Amino acid sequence: MIKGWLGFAVFAFFLAATLLLLGRIVSAQSSPYSQWTNGPSTSPNFFPIGAWLQSPGHAQEFQNIGVNMFVGFYGNLEAADMTAFAKMKMPVVPTQNSVGLMSPQRSLIWGWEQIDEPDNAQSNGHGGYGPCMKPSAVVSSYNAIKANDKTSPVFLNFGRGASNAGYNGRGSCTGDTAYYSQAMAGGDIISFDIYPVANYNGQLELVPNGVDNLKSWAARCNCGSKLIWNAIETTPFNGGATPTPAQIRSEVWMSLIHGSQGIVYFVHVLSPKFREDGIFNYPESVQAVKSIDAQIASLAPVLNSPTVTGDVRVSSNSSGVPVDMMEKDYGGSKYVFSVARANSSTVATFTVTGNSTATVTVLGESRQIAMGNGQFQDSFSGYQVHLYQLSSGTSAAPAARTNVKPAGQ
Repeated sequence: MIKGWLGFAVFAFFLAATLLLLGRIVSAQSSPYSQWTNGPSTSPNFFPIGAWLQSPGHAQEFQNIGVNMFVGFYGNLEAADMTAFAKMKMPVVPTQNSVGLMSPQRSLIWGWEQIDEPDNAQSNGHGGYGPCMKPSAVVSSYNAIKANDKTSPVFLNFGRGASNAGYNGRGSCTGDTAYYSQAMAGGDIISFDIYPVANYNGQLELVPNGVDNLKSWAARCNCGSKLIWNAIETTPFNGGATPTPAQIRSEVWMSLIHGSQGIVYFVHVLSPKFREDGIFNYPESVQAVKSIDAQIASLAPVLNSPTVTGDVRVSSNSSGVPVDMMEKDYGGSKYVFSVARANSSTVATFTVTGNSTATVTVLGESRQIAMGNGQFQDSFSGYQVHLYQLSSGTSAAPAARTNVKPAGQ
């Protein structure tokens, strides 16, 4: 009898271990990064949070505020740089060269960077500017990178024309939005940058507009599936206005709610005195980024789960203030991430399919909202973010649910 129970216990242990391993394998395979053996982590607990163009010596300070990778690299990557990145366990996405390709720390290179902002007017080498880089040249560069290494993604970042078609920094290419569907074939992870506090008097909706555009162009490019990331401003980099903590948070969550799958912070100060890690001149911005990153990390499994539609609807009592939302089902709870898409206040009504009377927890705000007859309401100030968790007691109609690709105050 003892031998029988012992045998059963051993069998049960190995069965549980096997199921756990299979669960991890399935989870990794469901990650969009599983297509690359040298790419961002496939763990459901990982969400890409990058800092743009930083040296290895800044790794610790950025890790301390939740940044988990560097995107871009100054100058020519050398063996000493890879050693420094390895010491700090900081992954990097540099320009491809022989040092990176052959480095013993190769596993820390999570991708290769294309030329930045090829859609903008390019330097002509004589102090002036010519047209944007032709889409065919972007694709040719991509093919050369892939010829050397197919195990890592290629990161391609566009400029603010991806959101503002009239941006004149594109020179003769200004207004040519067809460019993006063609040039997208030159990257695997597609990003863009626009800084509405610095350049557009705080029109934060330009950030989600750009994410929407990239998703739309990617769907039309006939060049395979693309992952969408985007850049977020954190400093008065050109001597202009400093984004407030609330504005930084709004830009981040607007991006995630609209489907961005990775965030890259622009942290430089260019003037009046250059500082590569310039965000550390602004303690409020540092604390804001740290807080945002901690919340993203805690919600990573939720953000990495499939987005669903059909269970929750939202309406705004102000026609000029739309409220955007993203819906997730994870761990027996429903999550609704929402943001006001204009700089005015409103009251939003959320209607949940099913006759639910669950209590809604507002994440990070130490408050709850009672829900009755399948509805709850909340107030939004301009561009304000609210993140809700509905308890497992909430009912929903599975038939109305539609799975789509993961997205991500």
